[in-house]
Amino acid sequence: MASAKASLPDISKLPADALLTRAQMALLTGFSVISFKKWAREDRGPRIVYVEGRPRTTVRDFKAWIGGSSSQSAA
Repeated sequence: MASAKASLPDISKLPADALLTRAQMALLTGFSVISFKKWAREDRGPRIVYVEGRPRTTVRDFKAWIGGSSSQSAA
């Protein structure tokens, strides 16, 4: 049976348009999933796209956010 837990992706090997879940971002950063949810409500954190109603962040936007870049735009 497949595990429901997120696995730690190697973002250096993923294409820029690959999508990350909040759980994967939490594993990569040490921040909680709840923090990512809160930041999304406050229009902070990495840019979020929705795929079939589920929040995701591209590797490109995640790296930009981690690097301190302002990758988020008012949509």
